[in-house]
Amino acid sequence: MSARAGSSREQVFRPATVRGPWAIVLFVVVGIVCLLPAALTAYYGVIQSRLAYRVSAAGITVEMGVGEIVIPAGDVAGVDRLADPGRVRRDFGAALRGFQMGWYTMGGQRVYRLTTSRQELVYVDTAAGAAAARPSTRYVFSPEDADRFVALVRAAQAGEWAEVAGGVDEVVFSPQPAPPVFADPLMWAAIAVTLPIAIGFPWVVTSGSRGMHYRVGREGIAVHHLGRKLYRWQDIKSVQRLDQVPRLLRTFGASLPGYHVGHFIAGSLGRAKVYASRLKPPMVLVETTRGRLLLGPEDVDGFLKAVERYR
Repeated sequence: MSARAGSSREQVFRPATVRGPWAIVLFVVVGIVCLLPAALTAYYGVIQSRLAYRVSAAGITVEMGVGEIVIPAGDVAGVDRLADPGRVRRDFGAALRGFQMGWYTMGGQRVYRLTTSRQELVYVDTAAGAAAARPSTRYVFSPEDADRFVALVRAAQAGEWAEVAGGVDEVVFSPQPAPPVFADPLMWAAIAVTLPIAIGFPWVVTSGSRGMHYRVGREGIAVHHLGRKLYRWQDIKSVQRLDQVPRLLRTFGASLPGYHVGHFIAGSLGRAKVYASRLKPPMVLVETTRGRLLLGPEDVDGFLKAVERYR
């Protein structure tokens, strides 16, 4: 875009226009990543609040609110109290103070865990030839009455449900009492860090890229980017056109498609502040008493003529 008169005392120059879907893609990716802790807190909170272990003559059903795990009695290879889980390591999933879900290694064995406690645990092994359940899998649960849970599952496995269950068709076990996921300080700490980024990052990038421009006037060269930075003529040593731009290495700031702002190392030029929409020639190099500037006005020749007029 050509320069235009901002007032009788200065000319305004805009950076080169860079078109493309980069902003939408970037904001979507950053939003997903930064909102993930909040989404996981809600997801695990729902599962914990609705978790229940149901045992009947047909087998075990673990309800989670967002799905269920079904282990038919015929697919159960073994069930017992897990007196000593041994060394515990999370492989994939949640490991919160009051809720554990996912794949773990316990005592050297890989298990699928869905618990609210680290004690009073039970395991349920599925047979290698399980028809409906996941074959050869050890599940670890934390029913509130672990002994009765084990007795009822064994009764269903042996076909003796009526004798052991006492005339009921199904027994529902609540999980061991635990602090709610929504009160876990680690989750809230993660949300406190990522949520402001999810909101603030798109605003900073959008406002910075849309508002960035340069003004040349009697006072000097002003760079507008989330504010105004004036470089007075007495502090400017030289202003020149760069038809060969050195490779730029960002040290602090942003370097995104269509938006390059911050501190860079510009090859043989050394350190420089960059305010540009692209890092391609031609650009403008401004040498000042406070360091170097690399600017990217769309009308480089017009920018240099304005410098000659006002300087």
